[in-house]
Amino acid sequence: MEDKIDVFNKKAIALFKILIDNFSYKLEEIKIYHHNGMQWSTKHIYINENANLKIEIEQAPYYTDYGFSFTIYELDSPKYNLLCHVPHEEQDVDGAFLLQAYNNLFSNAETLDLITGKK
Repeated sequence: MEDKIDVFNKKAIALFKILIDNFSYKLEEIKIYHHNGMQWSTKHIYINENANLKIEIEQAPYYTDYGFSFTIYELDSPKYNLLCHVPHEEQDVDGAFLLQAYNNLFSNAETLDLITGKK
């Protein structure tokens, strides 16, 4: 049986490939954090140097139960926007929450303006 982190990483890489294909981001790194020898969270870091932006997509289902977050940062500033958060207790086993988060993020003009750097 696959770990929640492994399942998330596979789904998120495929789903958020839109950042690379349509918005000029590069997947810079995937970090996996461990606690007591077990995976407990993961973070995907996307960079768009032209727009001076970084997006971090994080899933923390264990110990902290923070859940899923999609945050956009300005590279040369402490400014950031948390564009989506789904607490662990509101997530479903099959990961439909991830597709819903994706749909909410990429069907909203205001969110797209932030992702592209227009705002």
